[in-house]
Amino acid sequence: MGKKDFDEFIKKQRAKADEEREINWSMKRDEWLTCLDQLYKKILSMMKKYTESGDVSVEYREKAINEEWIGEYKAKIMILKFKGNEVSFDPIGTILIGAKGRVDLKGSAGTVKFVLVNKQSVGLREKAAIHVSGGSKTEPKEQEPEKIEWDWKIATPPPRIKYIELNEESFFDALMEVING
Repeated sequence: MGKKDFDEFIKKQRAKADEEREINWSMKRDEWLTCLDQLYKKILSMMKKYTESGDVSVEYREKAINEEWIGEYKAKIMILKFKGNEVSFDPIGTILIGAKGRVDLKGSAGTVKFVLVNKQSVGLREKAAIHVSGGSKTEPKEQEPEKIEWDWKIATPPPRIKYIELNEESFFDALMEVING
């Protein structure tokens, strides 16, 4: 029984290693940077009234991000400046648990996290599995991965993280929170 189990273990490890080799990390990075640009465009469309009037100015700075498997790459930090205040949209990365990407909105009064998650998702779910030793072992059935539609949302603070749809109302609430307005 021991050798058979070990053979099965080795087979699974080999399959896992092959799967990791097949991931196109350059493509994942490029998808993430495209989604980051889409977030910035969405925010700028919500800020259009203020940028056109000159009340808010927009700047970009480059940031080096180094992620395992992807390596180092450059991403843009978007900065909004307005009368005595400045906020930045600081990209954190794409290799995250539970999200395809994260950007932190930072201001003088705090930080709000924007996450790129499944559009259907309303928050993090915890999942537990219990295995009893002894009797017959049944492996959980692998499900086909469904096509995910990614969307930017605002994450509430832990411990019970919920996702709030990113729209004008939620964006301006987040903006006011980080500038203590």
